[in-house]
Amino acid sequence: MKMISASVSLLLLFGAALVLGADQGTPVKNWKNVQTYDLVALQKDTAPQQGKVVGVRCNFRGKDIHHMKPNWFESSIWQKKPDGKGFADLRVMIAKKDLDAFKSVKTDPGGDDFVLYGRVERDIEANFFYVRLLGRSAIPDAKGNATLVW
Repeated sequence: MKMISASVSLLLLFGAALVLGADQGTPVKNWKNVQTYDLVALQKDTAPQQGKVVGVRCNFRGKDIHHMKPNWFESSIWQKKPDGKGFADLRVMIAKKDLDAFKSVKTDPGGDDFVLYGRVERDIEANFFYVRLLGRSAIPDAKGNATLVW
């Protein structure tokens, strides 16, 4: 009986660890203040948005994904330019845990735009801005905050 009790206890502890360790998304405070930008507009005015969570309207992701750091990957998102002459791109960083979700974003132009959410950050060493992607959907709560998920 003690053996069964110990086994059940171990299973419960293991199950709790899995639940606590599962990705619960990224919490964002003051969700109503998060602005969504066309990629081209954000590209022109990135610096003032540094440190802010933003929505970026885009049409597809770049096919190339580079493994930059142990837990980070670099890629790009794209949107057709307003004048209809070509496309504009924006550099993005993706956490290793979100890579499969990012890979599910379409890589071919066409169709409707969609929004990806992320935090605008700056690589001080290389002196460039990028968006650290956090999710594709927002789950708002009653307090005016939200959780970003893929």
